[in-house]
Order: sequence, then C-alpha cells, then structure tokens
Amino acid sequence: MQINILAGGETALWPNDLFDLPGLWIGADRGAWRLYQHNIPMLMAVGDFDSLTSDELHVLESHLKANEIIHVKAEKDETDTELALLYAQAKNPDEINIFGATGGRLDHLLSNLWLLADPTFEKIVEKTKIIDNVNSVSYLKPGLKTVTKIPNAKYLGFMPLNSVSNFKIIDAKYTLDSTDNIYKMWSSNEFVSKMVHVSFDTGVIMVTQTRDKT
Repeated sequence: MQINILAGGETALWPNDLFDLPGLWIGADRGAWRLYQHNIPMLMAVGDFDSLTSDELHVLESHLKANEIIHVKAEKDETDTELALLYAQAKNPDEINIFGATGGRLDHLLSNLWLLADPTFEKIVEKTKIIDNVNSVSYLKPGLKTVTKIPNAKYLGFMPLNSVSNFKIIDAKYTLDSTDNIYKMWSSNEFVSKMVHVSFDTGVIMVTQTRDKT
C-alpha cells in the first residue's frame, strides 16, 4: 500500500503528475483543502488548519466524515506534517510519499527534512520520501545500501541527520572513505552508473537527488 501526504507548501513545486499518482491520500492542514479542491478522496485531514479561512474549514468539515478529520490545537508539539506522517505510519504502508513539504518558510522545510531522524519513525525511515518537481529526498538506515538513480536527476547528496559512524561513499563520482559524526551536506555528487553504494554503522542519512530548475 502506498500513502501520499499533501502538505500546504508551494503548489508551484508540485510534480506535474501529482494527482495521477497511485495510492491513498492524507491532507495536512492546507494540503487537505487542496485535495478537496481537486476532488481527491482522503483517508484523513489533519492539522490545526490555521492556514484556512473559517469558511474553508467549514466546507472541509462538511465534506468529510467526523472520523476523517483531526482538528488539533495550534499550540502543539508536532507539526501538521508530522501528525500526518504518524497517521500514515499507523497504516503500515509499503511506501509513503510527502508532497507540498518544500518551499515557503525555512523552519518548516528543515522540520520536514529532519522528521525521519526521530526514533518515532524508525519503522518507516526507508519507506518515506519527500518529493517536489526537482528534488527527491529519501532516507537510509545503517548497513551497505544501494541508491538507484531516478529519472532526470543530475546531482546526488548525503546528509547525516544524527550520529553517523564509519560513513563511506563507495562508487559515486566523488567517493568518501570513512568519516564519523561530520554534520555537513555532502552535496553535488553524481552517479557514474545507475546505482551508488554507501555504507555506515549508526544513525540516519538523508539522500537527495536533484536537478537544476532550468
């Protein structure tokens, strides 16, 4: 089962085929309103909905069943996207794709990118991606791992999100021989074939595949 989460980020960054993708949908805050506007059925709408007008919220609440909308207080520990991810995880999916999570406020972007470093999401680290029209972000747990090139991506990057030991980039254009706990973005790397192998012993690594907008 595939679950897609639509957050309330920039619509200009949506993939062109967003609503043709397979899977079930969860709307996070304004993402739920946008799903409603495009007549996309939702498993759940979740958030404080502070980005909606009172009229929009009323329409959304009228459209969904009581058990399909979770309206939380604005003063909360979790972000709206985090709440949506918690609900998605509970469904035990094979894959989770998050859209509308890039662009806009920098604090929101960083919060979204670091979600999978939280031990709460340990079971879905390698099942989850954050995707827009030029970027695909995935996550790796320890071990010898294979990263497969996605279509149209040119650049490859790796970012340790917590305590990562013995990190090696084995067969990309630029290799890396065993570093411990260096918190930097190893960016602008490239594939030399369709796959790149990395290995590490502890922690979570974020993997970016991206291209220039033009």
